[in-house]
Amino acid sequence: MINHQYILQSFSCLSRPTASRLHNMGLCEGCPIKVIQRYPFHGPVIIENNHQRIGIRYQDFAALTEVDA
Repeated sequence: MINHQYILQSFSCLSRPTASRLHNMGLCEGCPIKVIQRYPFHGPVIIENNHQRIGIRYQDFAALTEVDA
């Protein structure tokens, strides 16, 4: 899963503040991201988009990429 490319799906599954913050950081529906690092036990996931690294909760990552939580 490290260095794997994903396409962000719908932001509708996130809370409004989380979706707004990710959008303000340059993420949008349909944009590609790359997983840089995953922490064990469903810890945070470090993703990269346009040479910018962002840490997000696993639950948010799973919802955005339709990964089984």
